[in-house]
Amino acid sequence: MSVNEVKLKSVDDDKLFVVKGTGPASNRTFAIGNEDHTLGNALRHIMIQNSKVEFCGYSVPHPSEPIVHVRVQTKEPTTAIQALQESCETLYDQCDYVLSQLEAKLPEVTADSKTLQLKLAEMLEEEDDDDDDDDEGAEEVLMEE
Repeated sequence: MSVNEVKLKSVDDDKLFVVKGTGPASNRTFAIGNEDHTLGNALRHIMIQNSKVEFCGYSVPHPSEPIVHVRVQTKEPTTAIQALQESCETLYDQCDYVLSQLEAKLPEVTADSKTLQLKLAEMLEEEDDDDDDDDEGAEEVLMEE
């Protein structure tokens, strides 16, 4: 671990997901533990595309605390919890799709990588042979003088 790295503390299991707010069920703030901007921004992006959501924003209260707050306001009769659940399902489906596409391409990329490594090894071997030939020629010139 370098000097500039900071080891983040972990959130207790009982504080991994906390719903904050009173009043109408359409306005809530969700505190999600052991997460950061990656999840916060992805959820926010998906939620604002939902026509039932009036507002969605997220914040990370402090960089050294592994928690993200997601604020949601929805149009009645949809609750903030329903909107969050729909968005989580959508995000899960999108991630699953990307993963399946990646796994489908992985064998092709692996084969290409092996081919490139073999070609690189051949090129390096040829370069070493050329360098050896050049060195032998230089030694002959020095001996003649």
